[in-house]
Amino acid sequence: MHDEIARLARHVAPRGATRAGAIADLARPVLVVGSTLPVGELEVMFRRPEVGSVAVQDDADTTRTGIVTRAGLTAALTGRLGYGRAVLERRPTGAVADWSPLVVGPGTPVADVAGLAMSRTAVRRYDDVLVPGPTAWGAASTADVMRAVVAELADRSTHDPLTRLPGRAATWYALSRRCELVRGGATRVVLVLLDVRGLGGLNAERGQDDGDALLVELAARLRAAMPAGCEAGRVDGDGFAVLATLPAMDDLRAAASAEALRRHVLAQLADPPGGWDAVVWPALHSAAAWSVAGAADADELVAQAERRLLRERRAAVLV
Repeated sequence: MHDEIARLARHVAPRGATRAGAIADLARPVLVVGSTLPVGELEVMFRRPEVGSVAVQDDADTTRTGIVTRAGLTAALTGRLGYGRAVLERRPTGAVADWSPLVVGPGTPVADVAGLAMSRTAVRRYDDVLVPGPTAWGAASTADVMRAVVAELADRSTHDPLTRLPGRAATWYALSRRCELVRGGATRVVLVLLDVRGLGGLNAERGQDDGDALLVELAARLRAAMPAGCEAGRVDGDGFAVLATLPAMDDLRAAASAEALRRHVLAQLADPPGGWDAVVWPALHSAAAWSVAGAADADELVAQAERRLLRERRAAVLV
């Protein structure tokens, strides 16, 4: 199990680019004590519940740093025969410190730290990770590191890695959930599909990096343009979707509201932002579909919107 987590951690993201962030984001200030501090005084520090570990500076060699964890100190004080406290109370802290802790730079990606942590021996696998700072030391718990990795894996399984919008499966699931929630009532669900015109030509003429940059910019503007309660997703290479739920209304008002949402989204995306050439900024095909009162069905909404989108594409070709 530990090896599996380590493998997953290493593949969360390219080195230096993990969305889980750098380890400095998880590190918290840690107490630093000298190696000659009596263990009895160290034990007093651990009476504070927020202290999970203490960094130890070697008084004879300031370049050497160790760590004492709560679990490690408890085990040492208990001792094999129960006499650990009596034996160690006056001994220096250096005698109970781990002088080979996992120390990583503050900019190290969390995914890399998770892999390193899981590769440690079973005894030390869940010890805190030490993070040196410009003026003080920090420590990150391995539990926090692994939670960050798991959250990143979950996010990557549902979101498009380029635009950071929910992907196709997550978007259609969200649509299904909306339909389930309104089924049997007069509340409506609206689906707007958007199709970027000429993306293939842009990729061929200017390179895929420019095409990717365009999609990222479109996604950012789409996200910013969402009215309250709406959500957007990337459902195809050049396709986006917008989901909305309307209050109870008749068919005419539902059609008008869906059309108003489609026009609003298009208006927010029509003009190129600063720094973008108007010649490059694309036009969009679009289509809206809305559910029938009392019978919202996600598959039918998608099919209906795609049929309308196809008709618009064909009409654009004939113009």
